[in-house]
Amino acid sequence: TCALPICTERMLLPGTKWATRLVIAHSGRPGPVVFMLGGVHGDEPGAWAAADEVATWKPSSGSLLVLPRANVVAIAAGRRTSDDLGDLNRLYPGDPKSKTPMARMADAIVQVAREFRVQTLYDMHESWAFFSGRSTNGNAFLGQTVSAGFGEDATLAARALVARANQGISVRRDWLAARVEVPPDSAKATNSLGIGRWVEGLSSLLVEMGQDRQQQARRTELHLMVARTFLQSREML
Repeated sequence: TCALPICTERMLLPGTKWATRLVIAHSGRPGPVVFMLGGVHGDEPGAWAAADEVATWKPSSGSLLVLPRANVVAIAAGRRTSDDLGDLNRLYPGDPKSKTPMARMADAIVQVAREFRVQTLYDMHESWAFFSGRSTNGNAFLGQTVSAGFGEDATLAARALVARANQGISVRRDWLAARVEVPPDSAKATNSLGIGRWVEGLSSLLVEMGQDRQQQARRTELHLMVARTFLQSREML
């Protein structure tokens, strides 16, 4: 049951095999509007398991939207994605008429962010290796990071979140690092860090845990702790 003034669900891409549940919880009090994503990639179970739990949280102020399993077909298959599905985290702002299902999902996510005037899009992921151990640049090896994307306060928010979260992480290897990845203006399609280009007033954060020698239960635990820390910093929990 939900004791909030408004707690509801809707389906994105309803009536299709890609249909997935969006949970919308309004506290009834003024405050931030945060949209949390999980399950963008099907082989990142620590992220979508954490998002499943976040979807049950009730904000004390503002509004919390959660899409815990963005790519249900990939999750069922236990794989990142497939060519026919498309990679959701490379397709924003999407296209509602596309033959690629995740391009349509990208558009649906952008439309939700516009409808509810989302201020922060918070995207939960996993990476095979840890950022602290990388020797090359690029989009691989991003475990244990909070990446700041497009948005006026995204960089400050990422740094502040890392500082607060690391206080609660006793194992040094699990400490988070803040980084910045703003997709260039020339990019026709981006990951979630670029959604602010198409949604006025939105800042993006992408949080990744590392799978290397770190059990799923621990990755989920860390995701939940960091998500809770972020929402507490916004006085939503």
